[in-house]
Amino acid sequence: MTSDKPHRKLPQRSYKDDDLRIALVLTPLNDNNLALAAQLSVTDIIYYNMDTMPTTVEELQKYKDWVNSYGLRLTAVEGGPPMDKIVLAKPGRDEQLEVYKQCIRNMGKVGVPILCYNFMPWSFRVGRTSYETSIRGGALSSAFRWADFDDSLRTEDGETTHEEMWANLEYFLKAVIPVAEEAGVFLALHPDDPPIPKMRGLARIMNNPDDIQRLLDLYPSKHNGITFCQGTFSEMGVDIPSTIRRFAGRIHFVHFRDVCGHAHEFVETFQDDGQTDMLEAMRAYRDIGFSGPIRPDHVPLLVGEEGHTIGDKAKGYFSGKASGYTMMARLFAVGYIRGLIEAVTDEKRRNDAANSS
Repeated sequence: MTSDKPHRKLPQRSYKDDDLRIALVLTPLNDNNLALAAQLSVTDIIYYNMDTMPTTVEELQKYKDWVNSYGLRLTAVEGGPPMDKIVLAKPGRDEQLEVYKQCIRNMGKVGVPILCYNFMPWSFRVGRTSYETSIRGGALSSAFRWADFDDSLRTEDGETTHEEMWANLEYFLKAVIPVAEEAGVFLALHPDDPPIPKMRGLARIMNNPDDIQRLLDLYPSKHNGITFCQGTFSEMGVDIPSTIRRFAGRIHFVHFRDVCGHAHEFVETFQDDGQTDMLEAMRAYRDIGFSGPIRPDHVPLLVGEEGHTIGDKAKGYFSGKASGYTMMARLFAVGYIRGLIEAVTDEKRRNDAANSS
């Protein structure tokens, strides 16, 4: 049954100027998923590739224009240019650094302000022992158990020390942060996942808040910051809201995910079903004045989804079926994050009104 009355035009709210903004990695990055992101009230898109990135101004501008055509903005590159030689001071490090610096300059020219990277050896980065662990309702997720992990194996990189890794990181920061400052780009280092000091003979140096503080102190510039991956910090066993407050002003990007467990044994969960008080975490972001992108990370595989095969994780690290980068559970995660943002924003509005009366 139809009506002759004209439809009332509903006001459309724009979230683009909100302090707390929802971002997405789209896998795959295509027109359908860009339209879906716009429909979900997402405002920011992250270019994700753990092996490389668009390296020229022209390539970056093409991606930015494509994202902009859906009313969205390209805010960050996650992964960045190759840095395997940089991380382990291999021959060719300085040449790789020059490419890295030029990519930062190009991001600045195009107006993509955040570069998320990690400093794990490229021959072994993210560690999991299962990509088919059953969680709520039979959804599948990833898990890690040290007891199931073969730490006797070695990669082609042999063994490294923490002293070497810290020296390599300092060398990197001294080379790139001045370029980032000039370009207006903010580097956001992701902690090691899992945060275990040594795996398969390779030293890992981003495993606890004191390591993060040491990183920030190595080059005390706002352009030397972090990606606050809540799941990884939760694996560390720290209080998430207080740790967010500790690093106020140096958090440029948020991975909003959760786990149950600790660094040596954990399961990744739905965003609302882990061990972190997510409402208190969102309050902490609000209280420190965080105004960067917040993206749901590592979502479960839901019924009806095929999942990924080995090596098919948005060109990222090798994984398996429940890679964390399928799309359906992101819909739930975006709605959950939107609800938390609305709750803490309204709470502040009411408190401000009460205090001013």
